[in-house]
Amino acid sequence: MKLTVMQHADAEDLGVIKEWAADQGIETVTYRPDQGDPIAQLNPADIDGLIVLGGPMSVNDDLDWLAAERILIRSLNKLNRPVLGICLGAQQITKALGANVYRMPKPEEGVGTVKGTDGTLLNVFHWHGEAMSRLPGSQILYENEHALQGFAYHERIVGLQFHLEVTPAMIAAIGAAADKPQAPVNEALLKPGHQVLTAILERLFK
Repeated sequence: MKLTVMQHADAEDLGVIKEWAADQGIETVTYRPDQGDPIAQLNPADIDGLIVLGGPMSVNDDLDWLAAERILIRSLNKLNRPVLGICLGAQQITKALGANVYRMPKPEEGVGTVKGTDGTLLNVFHWHGEAMSRLPGSQILYENEHALQGFAYHERIVGLQFHLEVTPAMIAAIGAAADKPQAPVNEALLKPGHQVLTAILERLFK
C-alpha cells in the first residue's frame, strides 16, 4: 500500500498519520498542488489510496488544481479506491461527488465538540469557515449544532470536517500561520480523536 497525499498548507501536514503509516509499513507520497505540483498528470489506476488534507482556500475558488483534485476523487470513487478527506479535503469530496459547500455565518475555530451517530461526544480541532451539504447516499458520522461534520460514502470514502490528525504543536502552528494564536492544548485532550482516526485509517487503508 502506498498513500498519495495532497497537502495545501505548510502547517497542515499528515500529523499523527505519519507515525501510523510508518508503523504499518505504508509509504506516503505528498504533493503540493497549491505550489504547482502537476497532479493532473497522476494516473488514478496507479493510486492505492488518497488522503486530501486541509488548507486555507475555498473549494469554490476557481483554481485549476482544485478541479484536478476533484477529478482524481471522482476517478478513485469509480475505481473503488479508498479516500480520506480532512477539512478542505472533506469539502473537496463533497463537491466532487455532487453536493454543495457553502459559507458559514461564523467560522468554527479552535477546540470544540462533535457528536457521533451513537450519541458519543468527541473533542476535535475545528478550523473552517465553510460547511458541507449532505452528499446523497452518504452516511452521517458526526455533526454538531452548526453543521454536518463527518460522513462515509460507499464504504471506501470518509470525509471529516474537523482535524483529528493534529498535535498540540500543529494546532499552535496553524493558529500562528493565520495570525490567530491558539491556547495551548493538552495532548490528552486529543488522544481519543487519535484513536478514532486510527480506526478510520485501518478501515480504509489496510
